[in-house]
Amino acid sequence: MNTGYQLRRAAGICWLIDMEQGGVPFKKPIPVNEMGADLWELLETGQKEAAVEKLCKEYRIEREEAARDVEMFLDDLRKHGISL
Repeated sequence: MNTGYQLRRAAGICWLIDMEQGGVPFKKPIPVNEMGADLWELLETGQKEAAVEKLCKEYRIEREEAARDVEMFLDDLRKHGISL
């Protein structure tokens, strides 16, 4: 799924950048941590279940908690106008 946003890594920080913006008004890049970047890469290709599993394994949490965390990440993206 192409949202117009791309993940970029620079200076040890991960950013979601709107590659289709016209420049005025300028949309600031959205910083995400490494886990957010990993989730982005899975979710943008439609791998929601894999994102949940990644959280389960990485943080040793129950599936229900991981699924809630993925939904919260998606909600945060929607607040920035990004739908996956």
